[in-house]
Amino acid sequence: SNKGGGEGVTGSVLRSTKLDDNYFGEGIAHYHDADGNERIIQITWQEQTGFIYDAKTFEVLKEFRYETKTNEGWGITYDTSKHEFIVSDGSDYIFFWDRDTLQEKRRVRVTLRQLLNNNGDDDEEPEISTRPVQHINELEMVNGLVFANIWYQDVLVAIDPVDGQVVKVYDFTKLYTKRSPDADCFNGISVTDKMDELLVTGKNWPSMYRIRLLR
Repeated sequence: SNKGGGEGVTGSVLRSTKLDDNYFGEGIAHYHDADGNERIIQITWQEQTGFIYDAKTFEVLKEFRYETKTNEGWGITYDTSKHEFIVSDGSDYIFFWDRDTLQEKRRVRVTLRQLLNNNGDDDEEPEISTRPVQHINELEMVNGLVFANIWYQDVLVAIDPVDGQVVKVYDFTKLYTKRSPDADCFNGISVTDKMDELLVTGKNWPSMYRIRLLR
């Protein structure tokens, strides 16, 4: 697994470093520590090991252990307002870690509310079903909400970090329809310099797409 820093316009790799072969690298997030230093945190898939890097040199500053529901690491993002990391593990939960101690503060189950069929009876009170959302994958903090890929679904979901409820689903089934045989699932979110614009991509996709969120 490689970690790299790229140029936002051309996608050119400016700097990279390779993880030891014992690790399968997964999510990373950029943040500032308590002293204002630029850092990068990275988690690994099944090794329950994470790393803190100097964001400018990629020097490993710290190695740490962690636990999740599945004991896997999938995605991670950083909430600058609360100084905490938000982590996914492929389950229906997201986990909140303290920035400085890296200890879990809480976990929230991600759920989606659905309106059930009321058989066309307008006078009948609609029935609402709530179901857990499995396979939470890549994460990004966007305008106070946690945006997430769902493994092997062409959607982004916006999650309320307080109660875990999905407040909006964005459909990307028409984004990249003529996929090459090597292209894998829709997976990858990044913020940009504009509040309502994101970069999205997928595993082994040849391109990134800059998209604007519709409110």
